[in-house]
Amino acid sequence: MEKYFRVAKNISRWKIEGYLESFLASKADNSSFWKYLYVKYYQILDSEYYNKSLDLIAVEIERQSKNFVNFSQISKSWLIKDMIYSLHRFGVSFEEYFIYRFYNLNFHGRSKFNSLKLQYGYCEQFNSPNIANICEDKSKTYSYLKEYYKRDVLLIDERTKQTDVNQFVKHHKKFIFKPLFGHSGQGIKIFDEADIDNGFVDEKLSLFGPFIIEEIINQAQEMAVLHSQSINTVRIATLNMNGLVYIYGGAVRIGIGNSNIDNAGAGGIYASIDTNIGVIVSKAMDNKSNRYVLHPDSKVILPGFKLPMWDEAIKLIKKLATTIPGANLLAWDLAYSKDGWCLVEANDIGEQYLLQAPEQQGVKPQLIKMFDQIDIKYN
Repeated sequence: MEKYFRVAKNISRWKIEGYLESFLASKADNSSFWKYLYVKYYQILDSEYYNKSLDLIAVEIERQSKNFVNFSQISKSWLIKDMIYSLHRFGVSFEEYFIYRFYNLNFHGRSKFNSLKLQYGYCEQFNSPNIANICEDKSKTYSYLKEYYKRDVLLIDERTKQTDVNQFVKHHKKFIFKPLFGHSGQGIKIFDEADIDNGFVDEKLSLFGPFIIEEIINQAQEMAVLHSQSINTVRIATLNMNGLVYIYGGAVRIGIGNSNIDNAGAGGIYASIDTNIGVIVSKAMDNKSNRYVLHPDSKVILPGFKLPMWDEAIKLIKKLATTIPGANLLAWDLAYSKDGWCLVEANDIGEQYLLQAPEQQGVKPQLIKMFDQIDIKYN
């Protein structure tokens, strides 16, 4: 098993650790016959997980089929077997399998990619146990990092009074609604004063549980030019190595169509950025294998696009990465407003494909080298 590998406690067990599994995995890396036996091993020992995987694979193949040019050259049986092998061997989801184009890579190419499941294990080891809760609960993130938001945020729960909401809306005629524990843009919606009545709080609490409402970021034209309907953000991944902040990846996220959010999971597009100079250095892509040189709506040329005031963004990132004790491995979302760069949210896990997929460049080898330099491990 590779260094720092761990199946995190707070996600489903996706790998059966042990000598036999490791032996079969090593053999499967270079042999179709042994790959068959490796997949069969999981079919027998974890049939419930295996059968659920088959259902999810069918959905993902259908979702990807329109843009996946290799379907005519690859048999479906081979693809299914390879996706199951990749899940248990590398921890990649079935969506990640296509995003990273695993069907084109050998073992060595695949082993360089950091998956969402692997990242859970890394964060469990190198972040304090309370960090996941701080990042998942948007109100707690705000309480720790309020000064960097540069906007008002109000937590709504059973204790909130309608008068508090009315007062917020009085100052912010339009605002963003976010479920407290939501992710990938799910449930996010813009409301205005006309949408608020005395039943607003109770209705949203019954549907979503606790939530927050946020003052809308007044996006500066330098970023709005990419897509004016959405707040376009940058995702910067950091590792705090004993007080020294290292940036190990970055991406820009951009909305498309009439969407007011830029999340890739909600249909947005993303591209790699050179974090040293703040320039987009790849085509953009979405999670259905489409690639873009031009933004499909604004027609802005994306490779070579210069992000504004990049030195200020890096200064903010380095402040953020050292603000919360025990937060060593995080990803930060920033937006560029008319008041400069501001924090959108902090992510303890973060979608790792944003950092790796556009250039097909895995970050795992450099992460492993950096982990070697960290003195503290929490688990």
